[in-house]
Amino acid sequence: MRIPIRQGVRLGLVCLFLAAAAPVRALDETRVGLRLSVLDEVTSGAGSVLAAARYGGSWGLKLGTWIRDVHVTPSAPKVLAGGDYVWTWSNWRFGFGVVWIDRETNYNGTRWNLDFSISYDLSDRIFCEYQHISHGSKVGIEKDAPNEGWNLLGIGFIF
Repeated sequence: MRIPIRQGVRLGLVCLFLAAAAPVRALDETRVGLRLSVLDEVTSGAGSVLAAARYGGSWGLKLGTWIRDVHVTPSAPKVLAGGDYVWTWSNWRFGFGVVWIDRETNYNGTRWNLDFSISYDLSDRIFCEYQHISHGSKVGIEKDAPNEGWNLLGIGFIF
């Protein structure tokens, strides 16, 4: 079954809203802050580097730019922008959101993509993070578009 990309984005936003309203939210320890990170693609596009910023608490906004591209066709995107919801438990952070990428590539076959992240705060100022960004062809969204996805691993600073 193929779900059009607009319906997929709407479905993702509805899921994000429902998750935010869950009782688990009462246990959330997420503080408002600015997080800057540098992430490297760790799968087939190893060497592509994304510099990203996230501002917010449980709900946050993301903005990023690719500062190096390797193995990306036709050419690497320049801008990533989106929003997410993050659950914090101890030093762990689990996030889910939607991002827009300015170019379609062999990694993200569409401009609108889902964003999943896991990070661990190493200290009050430093964290490590994994992000997966893809449009979800495995779950029936835009099956005919390339969906290698971005698998990014990096380190960041908390302000």
